[in-house]
Amino acid sequence: MFLVHLWNYIRGYVIIIAKGDGIERFINICTRRQILLWDIARKDSDSVVMKASLRGFMLMRPAARKSGCRVRIIKKCGLPFFLHRFRRRRGFKVGLLFFAVLIVLFTSMIWEIEIRGCSRNVAQQIMKVLDDRDIGKGSFKIGLDPNRIAADILLNVDDVAWAGVQIQGVKMTISVQNIIPRPEVVDEDQYCSLVAERDGLITKIEVLAGTLKVKEGDTVTKGQLLVSGRLESQYPEFGTKNVHALGKITARTWYDIRVPLSYEHTKRIRTGRTHENTYIRILNMKIGLFGNRNAFDLYDSVSYDRTVSGPFNSEFPIGLTVEKQYEVTEKKVKLTAEEAEALALENARLALSKELSPDCRVLDERVNILKSETGDTCLELILECEEDIAGKEPLGGD
Repeated sequence: MFLVHLWNYIRGYVIIIAKGDGIERFINICTRRQILLWDIARKDSDSVVMKASLRGFMLMRPAARKSGCRVRIIKKCGLPFFLHRFRRRRGFKVGLLFFAVLIVLFTSMIWEIEIRGCSRNVAQQIMKVLDDRDIGKGSFKIGLDPNRIAADILLNVDDVAWAGVQIQGVKMTISVQNIIPRPEVVDEDQYCSLVAERDGLITKIEVLAGTLKVKEGDTVTKGQLLVSGRLESQYPEFGTKNVHALGKITARTWYDIRVPLSYEHTKRIRTGRTHENTYIRILNMKIGLFGNRNAFDLYDSVSYDRTVSGPFNSEFPIGLTVEKQYEVTEKKVKLTAEEAEALALENARLALSKELSPDCRVLDERVNILKSETGDTCLELILECEEDIAGKEPLGGD
């Protein structure tokens, strides 16, 4: 129904009133001659208000004479009459033409890129592939081959097994399927043993190949042999056989670090003074407006975008970027004992987290405050963990 009203508005129509005793005959004659009338409403006993197209109004005069009715236009509606009012205004015509060209231009470009079915890391790799080929927001759809783009993604992104690219309107949708991780292939011809990668207390043993040299509850040191890759027979005359040792040796391990306590801390304090810089954003370009500057020697900044939204939740590739600067000053402040310990503990945890293996599980955490003979105070952090400590070591000899 909306499209019918839109089409009538584009073609133009008139609201008319027909008066006379033969109104029903007038409507019947128009219907037989395929003159479209709609929104017919009786005004009184001898008059009816209705709508008709411009062409239909020109063809209904014979029907009016034959039925003895008088037809008069009440109102002219639609795009032709709207444009007729501005026929002598050149600026309006130029603006309308510019607007039409702008609409055609924008509908020929990619405004939005959506990537589905993958992790953030893979999505970043896909965006890099698109950037290398100058494909992004603002790229023209003409010349873009979805099959070629999908092939480039498959060739340049390792973790993608399948990729599909679809362009609908101003949106490009990239759907991908990640590769199922390939299981580790063991080369049985590379003989090795398993040794401890760090000190620990063994809590669980799983051996798939090799000769076990330790048992649960044993304390081992770094480099100690856990599973030998040399199989020995019960009968000496059969000799030995070398294998690729396989297994998982879970042990409790300990990590510790000492961080000196500092009772002074440099703090950034906002003064309350602010300054805003505004940029016009067109596609991937930012154009600074007059008056943009770094107003302060030392400041924190926060940026946010204001995007022009279109129909159907789409976004135009134009907008504003506002950067707000907050003036700050650096001031050394005295810390209480609790604040100094909390800051040192945070730094200690951050430092130890870089040493832990991905499969390491923290079981317990102990914090000690120590004082040296010179009077310096430090915080000691000890983590009790559980992890696989088995590491491969090539087996010498045949």
